[in-house]
Amino acid sequence: MFVDVNAKDYLLLHEFIHFFLTSLVAIFFWLKFKDKRLILAAFLFGFLIDIDHWFDYFSYFGPAINFKNFFNVTTYVHGSGKTFIPLHGWEYLVVFWLIGKYIGKRFKIKSLEWAIVLTYLAHLLWDNFSFSHHPLAYFFTYRFFNNFSLKSFNGL
Repeated sequence: MFVDVNAKDYLLLHEFIHFFLTSLVAIFFWLKFKDKRLILAAFLFGFLIDIDHWFDYFSYFGPAINFKNFFNVTTYVHGSGKTFIPLHGWEYLVVFWLIGKYIGKRFKIKSLEWAIVLTYLAHLLWDNFSFSHHPLAYFFTYRFFNNFSLKSFNGL
């Protein structure tokens, strides 16, 4: 089933669900470890990871910022025929876990790696079940080897 990502209400709902899922994980880690840094990490990796959509926007429009164009996703994705979203990739789960483990040890933040990975996982799972796409589309390496083609992302 294809969802119109430009439907204003749907885009807001989609982002709200990212926020909600991230909040659930952040609250869990806050209750368990009482460390506010886990909340920050959860939101960076579970919600703010969508900042990479600006890469797709800027690759098509250049440095001009226009929020109306930004929230009209198909304008720049269909216009360029590319889907970069460089921070969306199943491969990053391991990378982010290792980074979280290292930073957690260095700054004495218990379970940082899990707060990062669980919110990132929730984000990717929601994206995967929200849009019609090729089964490998959320692997960065798949997009890379297919030249970030929108057609390959969509499975065409």
